[in-house]
Amino acid sequence: MTDPEPDPPPPAYVQVALNLPLRREFTYAVPAGVVVRPGNRVRVNFHGRATGGVVVAVAATTDLPPARVKPVESVLDDESTMPQPLLELARRMAATYGCSLGEALDAMLPSVAKRRGQRLLPHVELAAPRDLAAQAVLELEDKHQERSRVLRTVLEFGAPMPILDLRRRTNTSDSPWQTLCKHGVLRKVMLAEELEELVPAPEEAAFRHQLNEHQQKAVDAVAGVVRAGAHRTFLLHGVTGSGKTEVYLRILEAVRALGRSAIVLVPEISLTPQTVGRFASRFPDVAVLHSGLTDAERGRQWQRLLQGKAKVAVGARSALFAPVQDLGLIVVDEEHESSFKQDSTPRYHAREMAIQRGEIEKAVVVLGSATPTLESIGKAKRGVYELLTLPQRAGAGRLPKIVVQDLRAEPKEARRAGVVLSRTLLVMMEERLKARDQVLLFLNRRGFAPVLLCPSCGEAVKCEHCSVSMTWHARQGRLVCHWCCHEKRRPEKCATCQHAPMHELGVGTERLEAAVKERFPEAIVARMDADTMAERGAHERVLGAFRKKHIDVLIGTQMIAKGLDFPDVTLVGVVSADTGLFVPDYRAAERTFQLLHQVAGRAGRGEKAGTVVIQTFCPDNYAVQAAANNDYASFVQQELQFRKVTGYPPFARLLRVLAEARQEREAQDLLQAAVKPLRDLPDVEVLGPAPAVIARVKEQWRWHMLVKAFTPASFAAAMAAVGTVEDLATRTCRVTLDVDPSSLM
Repeated sequence: MTDPEPDPPPPAYVQVALNLPLRREFTYAVPAGVVVRPGNRVRVNFHGRATGGVVVAVAATTDLPPARVKPVESVLDDESTMPQPLLELARRMAATYGCSLGEALDAMLPSVAKRRGQRLLPHVELAAPRDLAAQAVLELEDKHQERSRVLRTVLEFGAPMPILDLRRRTNTSDSPWQTLCKHGVLRKVMLAEELEELVPAPEEAAFRHQLNEHQQKAVDAVAGVVRAGAHRTFLLHGVTGSGKTEVYLRILEAVRALGRSAIVLVPEISLTPQTVGRFASRFPDVAVLHSGLTDAERGRQWQRLLQGKAKVAVGARSALFAPVQDLGLIVVDEEHESSFKQDSTPRYHAREMAIQRGEIEKAVVVLGSATPTLESIGKAKRGVYELLTLPQRAGAGRLPKIVVQDLRAEPKEARRAGVVLSRTLLVMMEERLKARDQVLLFLNRRGFAPVLLCPSCGEAVKCEHCSVSMTWHARQGRLVCHWCCHEKRRPEKCATCQHAPMHELGVGTERLEAAVKERFPEAIVARMDADTMAERGAHERVLGAFRKKHIDVLIGTQMIAKGLDFPDVTLVGVVSADTGLFVPDYRAAERTFQLLHQVAGRAGRGEKAGTVVIQTFCPDNYAVQAAANNDYASFVQQELQFRKVTGYPPFARLLRVLAEARQEREAQDLLQAAVKPLRDLPDVEVLGPAPAVIARVKEQWRWHMLVKAFTPASFAAAMAAVGTVEDLATRTCRVTLDVDPSSLM
């Protein structure tokens, strides 16, 4: 009889990934008696500073001299907060998007999980009466603009505001709120983590409907693969109102019947309450994760998922990293949405990472959209994805009648002032409001007027820190830069030629709201955009009031354009279809078509017939025509021809390299050097280096270059030739690598 083998010695060393732009992990020693596993968060000393990291590997030995290896200072988690599949996903994300493993892991953890055990979070609240605080906003706006902005934001929030959220919304440091606290206007408070469970509103419940033939076929196809325990990606292409959510719910029933978990991703925070309500009404174990939650709320939901108390995670992009156990299904609703692309490091795309996670965990992935991206529909036609179609609306809903209104036919006076509402749209609104139906008006531009222009010399008021015009916000009485948040008072006369007064050019949602209230004084009008939704819980309140018909006309930006289902909306007005059509971006036509198609889908979702009025100066544009005819196929065919000729996705993969520096020449020189190894690569085309479309932001000059790779091998070669951020960046020049960029601005 042989002696049993002795237990292996406990790991003496760990590899730790730090949240730094360094493509390597670091070795640390494990102190005696300390238990560390892959996935634990630890605190270590890095160049004299205590910093957090994630253990990604353990070992009994190391090649380094033991005397040079620093010890782990502390373990921040008693149990693993990062399941093994997420560690593998982080590795793939780092390799795909050119970031470090530590940066990828950091993106997966909510901030509360990074500070585990901390039950109190810093907030600021008003210490002075509201009327005195409002007066202080006005008094501070000239000499101390950042303090004024911070104080106004806290006022609008209407509750104690997390300091991290305050800094993010106002683009400021800690200094302004700390000064306001010293002067007794604000005070810092530490509030306990909120532990309330999710209770869906009854009006958001999803009642079980009889499936039509196409819905049933889609459910059976996906549920069969779920039961087989295999990974496959499905593209669910369904017209607006075709009942995609009911299909998701039925598939989820099959997943939960097997005891497996699911993740449902939605693109907009405004869709989350409605979507969460629908799922929570059928499944009691739903957790919600999105940026509108406080850190404490998000941490609470994270812990429920980690402990297995919740089995279904619903939320925006970051919900993809929910630590669910035994994942069986990932749904990406409105897969075409650009908000699934992260705009800071790591610049991942949630749709692509969802497919990667599904592959790692043998889960089924369902991508749903009425207007799939050209990349997704192309993969479906090539058999990479399995295509499922829902060609008709569910229940009594019918596709709306679409009217294209040529604004060139409007009176000259109206065109000069900026057409807000055409005569056709006004007549239709009057009819609908008399019938007590509801109206949606869509305009993807907030503020009152996007440009304040001198009618004499043509000079526009521009931001002092960015190369963009400032937007006039009448309610605030301020000019605001939508890139750096800088504000200033409206000038009484032109700074260049001294002409007075300045002319308001163009239309924003605030101006549209004023025009509707003036024309229909009896109607109850509400506005949904980033300005009016600043107060906590505002999304839920406005949408709830609209559902109960307490609002007649709802005006909004793209947050009202998709996913919302209101049966009494019989008229949708697209105030300007041209807003995004001529943006210097190869996706401009595709995004315009998708937005028009989605917003048109808000009409006629109940028994009442719906009408859509699309106002445009370019009625013959192919994107506008295809949207007016509900003709997705013809748009795809036309757009693919343009993409093939110009060499853009899906016929190539893109890599954008952006350099930002205080001195323009420094950014230019850096890219001129970085482009040299790319010039001779086969199947690679480089555009630039050149100034970015927005050439200056926050006093940083911006240059960029765009790399097109026409084969997988050439893309890998281009990534290797470009190198890494730490290879390129200097102390005074910041470099961003953006793989598959969603914006070229």
